[in-house]
Order: sequence, then structure tokens, then C-alpha cells
Amino acid sequence: MLLMEKVAILNRQNETFALAMIIEAKGSTPRHVGKMIVYRDGTIEGTVGGGLAEHYIIEESVKALQMGKSKIVEYKLNRHAKDGIQMSCGGTLRVFIEVYTTRPELVLAGAGHLAYALSKLADSLEYPYCIVDDRVCYCTKERFPNATNLFVNEDIGKALLTANLNEKSYVVIVTKDGDDIVLKTALQFPIAYVGMVASKRKVITIFEKLKSEGVTEEQLEQVHSPIGLEMGAETTQEIAISIIGEIIKVSKEKKPMKVKLLNR
Repeated sequence: MLLMEKVAILNRQNETFALAMIIEAKGSTPRHVGKMIVYRDGTIEGTVGGGLAEHYIIEESVKALQMGKSKIVEYKLNRHAKDGIQMSCGGTLRVFIEVYTTRPELVLAGAGHLAYALSKLADSLEYPYCIVDDRVCYCTKERFPNATNLFVNEDIGKALLTANLNEKSYVVIVTKDGDDIVLKTALQFPIAYVGMVASKRKVITIFEKLKSEGVTEEQLEQVHSPIGLEMGAETTQEIAISIIGEIIKVSKEKKPMKVKLLNR
């Protein structure tokens, strides 16, 4: 497989990785052209020439992944030069390290009007999303043609369990009448975000119910409700924009969700 084919596959799979590419090589260098995929643990595919320069490039790629920012690095391959590294080639190497970060994977729990508006925004942002609902007539491919998956079960909690929630999942709860079930289920997993559309009174009622069922106060503090950025949103489309705005904000902060194992 060509390296750029692998880059395309990793990007489609929404993986985090860096692509290090030689953009300029002057004088004597191990390679004048080269590309290398670097993963978060420092493992690689491809090469930019090997040796000490490649070692440093891997280190810088891992740092770039941790920071979530692309960068350009330059090395003088001359142990006698000022700021040179311990190599004898004598040339200069410039490398662009491009960081590919994961996009939020939306889990829209509910398939009504707000979920539909959110799906359209997700389409424009190229965010992957799935739909979870207990209504077969709403959770359809015709209604959500670009959804990665549709999970339907008359027990919406069971439907959510089949969605394989993980640290990339951003759960938006907009159900007809199953908010408490979905929230309790979602909090069992190390998800990146969970938000619920609900009035203050409804939030208090659901939180008290879940605490009586073993959900901790610490977990509930991570729930975004009222959901969305404060921007005076009123229409369905405006509320959807405020929710996506909050998800973008949270995705940049990258705070892990704390979980507690409950009986499933």
C-alpha cells in the first residue's frame, strides 16, 4: 500500500496521527524526498531517511500530536555547525509535520427535528455521526442519509449500548421521553461529551433519579445541560448551531470523561 493511501484510510477512520514530509533538502542528506506516518506512541510507517535526524523528527511529531498543532522543523546535519546535530552528512533538512486530529463523532440520541438539524450541520463539518432512537419511523436512512449507523430498539438504552461509545463520542440527548435512560447509559463510558436538552426542573428530576440509582455527583457535573453555548438561540436551527459550537469548544479542550461502572 502506498503511504498516502494509508493516510487517506486513517483519515477516513478518524484516527489521530502525524505525517512528516521533507519539504526542502540542501546539500548532503540521507534523503531529499520522503514521507513518514507517526502515531501517538512514536511508531512509524515510511521514512524520511533514518538515522538521528529521523529520531528527532519522530520526537517532534509526537510533541506536535500532543499539542494538536502542525509545525515545520529544520536540522543541520553537521556536528560541527552551530545548532547542528551529531551527523556528518553536512546538509540541511526541513520537514513539515502535519497533524491529523480526530473529529468529534456525534451520537445523536433522538431522531426528531433537532437531531435532523444537527445532522445537517455535521454533514457540512464532515463530522461522523450516528442516530439512536426507539422509533423505526424516525430513525431511517432516508431521513439521515449520511449517518454512519442507525441504532433502533424499542428500549433506547439497549440501542445506545450497540453504538459502541468511546473517548471520541459526543453524545447529544434529544429523545422523545428517554433522556434519563440514555444519560445513565452514556455515563458508563469514557465519552468525550454528553449534553441534554431539558428544562432546569427536568434536569433536577433526572439527576435526583440517577443519583438514587448509583450515578455519582461527580459524573453528573460533567453533563452539559442546558446544552449549547449561551447565544440567545431560539429556533431549532439556532439551537443546533449553539450545540455544535459547544461541542467544537469542548473538543479543543480534550478533557476526559470520568466514568463509574454501573450494572448494565
